[in-house]
Amino acid sequence: MDITHLRSQIPATRNVVYLNTGWSGPSPTAVVERIRDWLEFENTEGPTAPHVLEQRRGLQQDAREAVARLLNASPDEIALTQNTSEGINIVLNGMTWRPGDELITTNLEHSSGIVPCYYLASRRRVRLKIVDIVGVDDPSEILEKLEAAIKPRTRVILLSHVMYLTGLRLPLKGIQDMAHEHGIPVLVDAAQSVGQMPLDMKEMGCDFYSIPGHKWLLGPDGTGALYIRRDLIPQIRPYKVAHHAAADVNLHGHWRPEAESIKKFELTTTSAPLWAGLSTAIDFLQGIGLKEVQERVLYLSALAADRLGSLPGVTILSPRHPRLRSGLMTFSVDGVDPQKAVSHLWETGKIVCRSVDEPAGVRLSLDFFSTEEEIEKVVDCLKGLRQ
Repeated sequence: MDITHLRSQIPATRNVVYLNTGWSGPSPTAVVERIRDWLEFENTEGPTAPHVLEQRRGLQQDAREAVARLLNASPDEIALTQNTSEGINIVLNGMTWRPGDELITTNLEHSSGIVPCYYLASRRRVRLKIVDIVGVDDPSEILEKLEAAIKPRTRVILLSHVMYLTGLRLPLKGIQDMAHEHGIPVLVDAAQSVGQMPLDMKEMGCDFYSIPGHKWLLGPDGTGALYIRRDLIPQIRPYKVAHHAAADVNLHGHWRPEAESIKKFELTTTSAPLWAGLSTAIDFLQGIGLKEVQERVLYLSALAADRLGSLPGVTILSPRHPRLRSGLMTFSVDGVDPQKAVSHLWETGKIVCRSVDEPAGVRLSLDFFSTEEEIEKVVDCLKGLRQ
């Protein structure tokens, strides 16, 4: 992997030490140019001119097929969304719930995953079980904790593939195999996984997998996708509807709902330039190779953990187990508020990162374009903070 060449294609790396892909990734120049070219094309030719409309429809299908290739899925199992949260809401609110049904999740989830669970519990009288996995550093213990929470009324397990707080990478295939033995589907928040590792929906046995386009995929904001295994699509009803949700409709009282097509979850007008940008971002990453990306981010996160962990007063909050590690690495500094540490890193080294809560710490996103020198810069800046 030619890091220098790849960094030359990501302008942000020339101006800052960007360690916050887990919030929003810096797009390669090719992505921005594709979006700009499409905006100019629509503006010059007219957005509804016949030849423009035809190409707009093609861009949306291109994006669907690009996501399908990325996930080793069929395009008819991919719904295009605006973000991860939309996909989570589609599944949770599209299931049939009865009072007393149970939903299992964990205490390391993002608020955009846990808040839909709270609303579901409030509106449908569903019982929510939150499994404590903070500090767990053993894949088998995670499986045991989740399996112990399963009861006869459990309907679904919702969890993140990679936890945004600590970078804990769950043993997802093992969890899904275990859940399927109990006849329970798994809904995955993939906000922190897609784009930093190879993914195969078939091999992992995924049921529902919701992804964003703007984080590790390095695509534009406002793009995402939801994978639903083909045989599960009829079981999920759209909770927001437009013409795609009707198989047949007229203005005289006749309509028939769409059940089989994944497009029933999609509304109407979306941005063709953004879908063009997402396709370009996926092509960029696949040109590098997701296996190579994963090897790089795991190497960098391990290096960062070792270097920062050697500093007095610094505690690594991310997993040490190699099977549970990811490109996210979180640490705390004794006696220093995490937000103060984040501000110090920016002011002294133009280092872009973020703070997290529960456990409170500073989170670094080590992507393939990050360097060993940037990690050393973090170390040096933190030495100044402790003085």
